[in-house]
Amino acid sequence: MKTGRGGRIRYRATTALTLAAALALPLVLSGCEDHSPVAAPTSTMPAKDPSNGSPSADPQPTVPAYETDLDLSPEETEAVEGALVAFEGFFRSVNSAYSGDFETADDFPKFASGDALESIRGDVQVVEDGTYEFWGDISPSKVTIDEVKTSDDPKVVNTVSVDFCFDLTEWSLRPKDKEETASKSDFVTMEHMIKKTSKGWRVAEQSLKEKRC
Repeated sequence: MKTGRGGRIRYRATTALTLAAALALPLVLSGCEDHSPVAAPTSTMPAKDPSNGSPSADPQPTVPAYETDLDLSPEETEAVEGALVAFEGFFRSVNSAYSGDFETADDFPKFASGDALESIRGDVQVVEDGTYEFWGDISPSKVTIDEVKTSDDPKVVNTVSVDFCFDLTEWSLRPKDKEETASKSDFVTMEHMIKKTSKGWRVAEQSLKEKRC
């Protein structure tokens, strides 16, 4: 398995409400190349919005370390790195918003779209109105590039499938004042479908892949 170059995952992370039923948590919302951790290449970084303050005010995006069995072309490698910048930003902003910095939810569209965006917006809403509470320090681990898909032009990659592991003992998102029930599994493998849009890479779909890592 090839190891992908990556950056330090410096931020806590969480998952979406839509995992509730799948995770069986009562009403829980839910030959190797060495690619050492590095800052995101300029070509993969999201465009800066001048109205959102100075560049120095924003955390430097990084590419999380990853592994893959795929023989990635240079174009595919660049696409993977762009997708992983969105992946890192997704969890950074989600964790911050779930933890009470609700204004961070304004950043969600920079990293998510479609069903994934609607899901995390719903999560923040129930945390903010006090019906649910979140705690924990959650980080995706064992990040693996499972698939890359191209458009009509084989050199243009528009979808990257990312698998990763969550330790469910490290976080909770559940109805306030409701006792937490132990999960049948402490680890799950999740999948993110990260798609390229006209505005850059966005996490478009998230789903439970299996109840183990």
